[in-house]
Amino acid sequence: MKSSYLTNLVLLSIVIALLWLSQREQPAEQQTSTLSSLDTEAVELIQIERDGKVNLRLERQQSQWVLTEPFNARANPTRINLLLSLLKAPVHGEFQPMDQAALDQFGLSNPDVILSMNSEQFAFGGVESLSENRYVLHQGMIFLVQDDVTPLLTASAGSFVDNRLIPETSRISRLSLPASPNADITMTLTLQNGQWQSDSGELSADTIKTLVDSWQHAYAMQVSYLDQDQLNALTEPQIQIWLDDKAKPMQLVLRQSGETLHLLNPAQRLQYDFPLALQSQLLPLPPKQ
Repeated sequence: MKSSYLTNLVLLSIVIALLWLSQREQPAEQQTSTLSSLDTEAVELIQIERDGKVNLRLERQQSQWVLTEPFNARANPTRINLLLSLLKAPVHGEFQPMDQAALDQFGLSNPDVILSMNSEQFAFGGVESLSENRYVLHQGMIFLVQDDVTPLLTASAGSFVDNRLIPETSRISRLSLPASPNADITMTLTLQNGQWQSDSGELSADTIKTLVDSWQHAYAMQVSYLDQDQLNALTEPQIQIWLDDKAKPMQLVLRQSGETLHLLNPAQRLQYDFPLALQSQLLPLPPKQ
């Protein structure tokens, strides 16, 4: 009995020792390398050079991103974050090109797109056939990374504009708009002493609050830039929106085509497209029959 007990004790000691040795000798988990060590919070400037398309420039201004070329507009934060995510993209392979032929082979001798963040450049080449990862030239090395940003890099400049009609940091303090799409009557809604009031008695306080909230959070399906001919063809604005941090009201032209509601901002030369169904939430009264 005593012999059996001692044998089991020895075996247990051996198992514990082997377990300790295996854990001690196990190599530390290797950290996946990323495309760049540049901190996303340190990026102040993003430039996109595109073959055959207009180049883009985005700048961080007082913690807010702004599109400054080819026109000025608030930038879409979601798309900015997608661009910045490239810095931390996992690298699935890397090598140094030996000569010009290597650059040609991977579509990097004359890249269609070059993305710059601060002073760092990333040239986008071809796609690896099996993994569909992208060849990216950065600091003299070719990296193979998962490609999540190329579709955005080749999109229109309007795709980089903030889809929100009202800046996130601004609050509506007054609103003047048509009562309905085909009405000549204008209603004015004003915030006074924390309460919304209308210059007509047709709307309840709850209805006014819901209406203002719809404008405050209006998010367009698409934003596009107005060329000079489109700008010249605009009628007088029917809508005025006063914001708590702006001296002058935002003026908008209301249009409809098919199943799309258009709100055009002549001052910023931007057109915001919404589903027509949103019209009932943005105008006080239903269309006249």
